[in-house]
Amino acid sequence: MLRIGSLLIALVLLSPHPLSSQSQNSSSSTVQITGVVQSFSGNTLDVKPATSPAVWIRIPEDLHVDRSALKPGAEVSIEAQWAVVCYVASQVTIRR
Repeated sequence: MLRIGSLLIALVLLSPHPLSSQSQNSSSSTVQITGVVQSFSGNTLDVKPATSPAVWIRIPEDLHVDRSALKPGAEVSIEAQWAVVCYVASQVTIRR
């Protein structure tokens, strides 16, 4: 029983390191997401790229974008960074 407890403690102590280093590496790079708007609610934009599943992108309050144009079916191109549970946009271009 003592060996199992020691093993669990060791696993808990070692597990945060890979997760935190992975999230730091992915959050530092900007990605380009191009696709079709599925929905826009609050500050969360749901975009479906042509070759991958839909992704959620948070649009910051202070980012200047024509929010009324973010309707289902609109084609968009977004520069974003990964942040914990979704992407956060740094630039949004609506294709007309």
